Formats: sequence, structure tokens, C-alpha cells
Amino acid sequence: MNDALARVLPSAADSSRPWLTWYSPDERIELTGHVLSMWHAKCAGFLTAEAGPGARVHLGMTPHWRTVTWCAGAWLAGATPVLLDSGDSFVENLLDEPPSISVAFRIHWLFPSADVQVLVTMGSLATHWPTPLPPLTLDGIADVMPFSDHFPPAPTDGSEPALIVPQRDGLRTTSRDALVAPAQSDAVEKALGTGARALLIREETVERAMRGVMAAWRAGLTAVLISPDADAALVSAAARQEGIQESIHE
Repeated sequence: MNDALARVLPSAADSSRPWLTWYSPDERIELTGHVLSMWHAKCAGFLTAEAGPGARVHLGMTPHWRTVTWCAGAWLAGATPVLLDSGDSFVENLLDEPPSISVAFRIHWLFPSADVQVLVTMGSLATHWPTPLPPLTLDGIADVMPFSDHFPPAPTDGSEPALIVPQRDGLRTTSRDALVAPAQSDAVEKALGTGARALLIREETVERAMRGVMAAWRAGLTAVLISPDADAALVSAAARQEGIQESIHE
């Protein structure tokens, strides 16, 4: 099927420039398209093995470079990320198909009723969860690494959901086609107009952060993702470092 979203994601051949640069108060990490493609493939393989193709995947995560890899891995696998902070009871009532797998940065951010529970450390150089895992909980790095660096995109229609965000008044759903629609945001136009090669993205929610990342990639720009914990000084320093005239938000 024709899936524009999969075509926007980096491939193993995209090794000549960073596609994603992550800034937090503790670190700066550059990831080429090749490296991202590897992580996306591993996450896709893991999700397919543990939850099956086309699963609903709860992500209990904040904006972070690892969050990008899990979203993209889900998309490669034909799965749909469900973005929420916790397993509140109203969420169970809204979802006609509860998440079958939950991936989170914190134990209390896991979706309680998901069949498969996965914890991911935020440490960029970490190779495993830093403490003993709860019973029957998988390690979102150590258990993912054995999977292949390559994963062919699952056949998926562009009208299928790319993101689901439960709210008390209903579900906000973004289709795969809508997430990579050709209309450019003011932030992207400003970046391109000033000759910048990157787009700064600093958002409090994963939904908005992923919209910014996909807008950058769609325009051929490096996505410079800033931690929500970053202060104004770090944002300004990141803009200077990346050759951007001013802080730009999606």
C-alpha cells in the first residue's frame, strides 16, 4: 500500500548528516539517518515479536530521542502509538482496543492492563535498565538490541492512525497521511527562508514533539529536539551551535 509516512523516515543509506540532534541539560547527541534507521528497525522487530503486527503501543514517555525511535519503530511495524501519561480509568473506557504493549521511562508510567510491559532507560549510553526489573517486565534496550538492523515497512494504508491521544472528551487521532501532509508550518518556512539546515523543537508533549520532528524530516532538515527540562540558556546555545538564527518551535 502507499504509505507516505514510511517514506519520510530515514533509511540505512542516510549516513551523510545528522537527522536528529538531542539536547538536554546533561548531553548533546547526534544521530545520523543510518543510526536512526537501525534503532527504528530494532524497535519494529521487537514490537512485532512481542505484540504482533498492527498493535496499539502505549508510550509512557516524554520528548526524547529514544521516544522518536519507538514512535518510528511502531510506524514501521504498522503499529499505532497511544500517547498518555498513565492508565487512568477514563482511558480504558475510551479505547475500543486497549494497548497490548506498554513502553515507558518510569515504572509508574506503564499502562497497567497491557499484556507486555517494557521499561526504557533515558541514558543515551546505557545498555540496560539500571536496576532489577519488575517481574515479567522487559528491558527496552537489552531485549531490543538482538533484533535486526533492517525491517521492511509493514503494508499500511495512509488513512490508518499514526498517533492516538486519549482525552477526557474523546480520542484525538492523527492519520499517517496527515502527519506528513505537504503543508509547511511557519517554523519550517522560517528555517528554510533563513537558510537554516535544522529545526529547533522544544515541546512539552510527545505528540507536538513528533509533529515537529516529522515536519523537519519532511523538509529535509535536521530535527534538533530540545529536552523539556532545558532552560532558555540551553535553547539559545543549541540555536547557535546548530547555526539557527533564533529559537524556532514547531
